[in-house]
Amino acid sequence: MSNIKELFGKKIKELRKRQNFTQAQLAELVNVDDKHISCIESGKNFPSPDLIDRISKAFKLEPKDLFEFYYLQEREDLKDEIHRLVEQLPTNELALTYKYIRTFLLR
Repeated sequence: MSNIKELFGKKIKELRKRQNFTQAQLAELVNVDDKHISCIESGKNFPSPDLIDRISKAFKLEPKDLFEFYYLQEREDLKDEIHRLVEQLPTNELALTYKYIRTFLLR
């Protein structure tokens, strides 16, 4: 199971790559050493609230958006979470969910 530091780091790395930033470029934008960005992305360090704010501004996001990383969990954790969510669906929404999943599998 991934911890919050690892998931946060994966999210930062994903966002950085999506923006085509190097670690050095992101570090310069948020005024830290690129080694610090590396440590955040690897889950070794967790940024201060001030740095979270600067990172969110660098990506033009709200700080809360940096914490939307549920989809970055380990495969088994994701499967467990999907199962838990599916168990709560009413029948009509379960059928629709099934259609969506089948669409992904048939591509």
